[in-house]
Amino acid sequence: MTDQKPGSKANGKAEGDSAMSEIEELFRQTLHGDYDDEDEEGGPWEAVSKLQALASRAVLERAVEWARDKRPARRRRGIDVLAQLGKTEEHPTTLFAEEIFPIVVSVLEAEQDVQVIDSCLVALGHLGNAAGIPLLLRQRRNSDLDVRFAVAFGLSCFADHEDAIPALIELTRDSDPDVRDWATFGLGVQGAADTPAIRQALVDRLDDGNPDTREEAVAGLGKRHDLRVLPDLIEMLQQEEVSYGVVEAACHLLEMKDIREDWTADEYIEALTTRFAAELEKYN
Repeated sequence: MTDQKPGSKANGKAEGDSAMSEIEELFRQTLHGDYDDEDEEGGPWEAVSKLQALASRAVLERAVEWARDKRPARRRRGIDVLAQLGKTEEHPTTLFAEEIFPIVVSVLEAEQDVQVIDSCLVALGHLGNAAGIPLLLRQRRNSDLDVRFAVAFGLSCFADHEDAIPALIELTRDSDPDVRDWATFGLGVQGAADTPAIRQALVDRLDDGNPDTREEAVAGLGKRHDLRVLPDLIEMLQQEEVSYGVVEAACHLLEMKDIREDWTADEYIEALTTRFAAELEKYN
């Protein structure tokens, strides 16, 4: 016999009902307001994050139900919740990923709504299963720029995979600046692969009209110690605001293990111009 106090079953049921009520309310909240209201307190993405943090089987099962719902808005939110269920800095992989992956694939393969397709592609990146790469590749030339952005994100999660690299290179030349930016970031910064084709793709983005894409190209070339980046790197170090990625690129070229917090941008410029004086002469 168990040493169970009277009323404990009733208390347990009440707690379970309360938990389910909270889950249902959070799922309803995911549909409030605009889809992209990520920073709104009490907004849809806050609800998505709370559900992902709960990371229970009850959340999993409800999210799967939503992912299979007839209504696109619910399908999309179900996939959003599943994509990073239980994923944190301390636990960088999605819980129940082996169960979730085939569900996302089945939704994607039958899906016609571009917004749901978008969420499925992002989810494939978060889930980290390389079997999803062919599904991402199929969508890389979709006419919808949000879908192509989702492809760039998804492929960036496999940035060193031999099948992902050519597609990321292609996406660095996309007509949309946000797609180019993320593809360049994935290829150059998230990825560590180093080939002439990758380097040339990054060099081609040094004169990109989007400043963020240029910075990602500088960061990627610095990481690969490609001295063709020197003029652009020095120019960016002269700007009023200098990003972390630009400083990190300088550190890579100078073979410094860590960023020197006590150095100014001018000191990085001086170190670069001294060390690479001969190379810089070629660009004058």
